[in-house]
Amino acid sequence: MRRLLLFSLLLSAAAWADRGALTVDVAGGGVAAAVPALHSETPKSTLSFDASIWLGGRYALGNNFEVTASGFFEPPATVFQNDVRLVAGSGVYPGTTRHQFLRFGAQAGVRLVLGMRFRFHLGVEAGWCQQAYSKLQHFDVSNPEAAVDYGLSLPDESHANLVVSPLIGVEWAAGDSWSLALLPRAQLMLGNGFSWAVIVPLQFSWSWYL
Repeated sequence: MRRLLLFSLLLSAAAWADRGALTVDVAGGGVAAAVPALHSETPKSTLSFDASIWLGGRYALGNNFEVTASGFFEPPATVFQNDVRLVAGSGVYPGTTRHQFLRFGAQAGVRLVLGMRFRFHLGVEAGWCQQAYSKLQHFDVSNPEAAVDYGLSLPDESHANLVVSPLIGVEWAAGDSWSLALLPRAQLMLGNGFSWAVIVPLQFSWSWYL
């Protein structure tokens, strides 16, 4: 019981004297993203899973508030989008679209930090996200045993989106200068169509006190 009470106090107390701390973050994890189908007769998206790599920095304006900036990259993943009625200049083609999909971008924001050894993070960031499609093919799958490429000329495409990203998580200050954190975040992509992603990264951080 005493241990539980002490743990609760650590989480709710003000952070260590971190004002002026400059922190570099390196993170990696998994991402689930809703990928919009290109040229679809009706709006459609497919859930895709990939790895996500993050590099960023934080500066503590006070013991409880930080400003943040980060960049991210997700390597190309092969996506199959079924039941797509693709609209081209020569007509409408029902079937399955296959392509390579990747995302990258940057964002900045603010974060509330509470706790001592274990720190609770709550924040919001905004920025830019690029969603890129390449190697597009569209197949007639009316015969599931023998899919046929329509042979359409589908150019690569890349769309820039405004991204808004709330996050929540816990950081473990394991040493005087370094820490580990689990910081799940959502991304809402606005403009050029709406899409979303959920990222769960494990983060390593190193701090200097200015």
